[in-house]
Amino acid sequence: MNYFDIIILLLLTITALPAVILLYERNYKKNSWENKNKRKSLLVSIFLLICTTIIIYGSFLEPQLITYNHQKIDLPNINKKITAVVIGDFQVGQFKKENFVNKIVKKIQQINPDVVFFVGDMVDNSVYNEKECNYLSPLSKIANLYPTFAIHGNHEYGIGGGKAIADPNYRVANMSNETKICVKNLGIKYLVNELKEITIKDQKLYIFGGDSLWSDNLDYSVLKTIEDKNIDTIALLHNPASLFEASKYDIDLVLSGHTHGGQIRLPFLGPIGKVDNILPNSWYQGWIKYKNTDMFVTSGIGESGTRARLFNPPEIVVLEIE
Repeated sequence: MNYFDIIILLLLTITALPAVILLYERNYKKNSWENKNKRKSLLVSIFLLICTTIIIYGSFLEPQLITYNHQKIDLPNINKKITAVVIGDFQVGQFKKENFVNKIVKKIQQINPDVVFFVGDMVDNSVYNEKECNYLSPLSKIANLYPTFAIHGNHEYGIGGGKAIADPNYRVANMSNETKICVKNLGIKYLVNELKEITIKDQKLYIFGGDSLWSDNLDYSVLKTIEDKNIDTIALLHNPASLFEASKYDIDLVLSGHTHGGQIRLPFLGPIGKVDNILPNSWYQGWIKYKNTDMFVTSGIGESGTRARLFNPPEIVVLEIE
């Protein structure tokens, strides 16, 4: 049980227990305030129980509800539709383990895509566990069926956010190399500031996989080697803030994750779980147009910090590229 689980337990206690006491006093103690004010005590009890239900749903149910997010984009040199699966932030570890990854694998197989992109934070690495990456083992089934690409996120480097972004003293163990080896052993192409040319349905694509922005290892130099401007370039960049620099290059589409959509999204307020002070709320999920570059940010499939999600379930993005 971590710090956030203690908070969840505390919230359940301070909502459910008073509601039960109010209802008991209302129904069985004739001289109590609750009995004399039955309407008010009932309304308070209902409100508290609604809060309890929301906490249970957001903490234990919604994080397990895997949804499909269907999107489309036109790229200049693609004439035959390419179906891509985009998944961010597996965060395997304390909350998401092998059984959950198996569910993802089955859903990807049902989609039967042409290509699969994993856009970083494959492991949670909030507390160092060298076996954490083993939870990803079911992904070998995907790599055996489809061209599959993955990149580093910040968690591979042990950078969870906050002070850890700037100060290495607040980081946990760097698992970037171990994660790369583990994922490559599953048959997945793991790109670290690398450019690959692939062919799908007789159509060529460049896939650039960038390193983590927060680790200060992101390097776009290889993009300068592109000679054929008639081949579209898709960049896998974990952090949406990478777009500020990436927009200076000839990139047709950026695919990102990192934000988890805020994990908790409230009506009219938007994302609650902020990753930094740089990203505007509108960059936490969905399509972003910055200068001449299109970017899609997925809300991801896992959680970090707290296990909770609310009004923002885990998603598999099904991207139709035409």
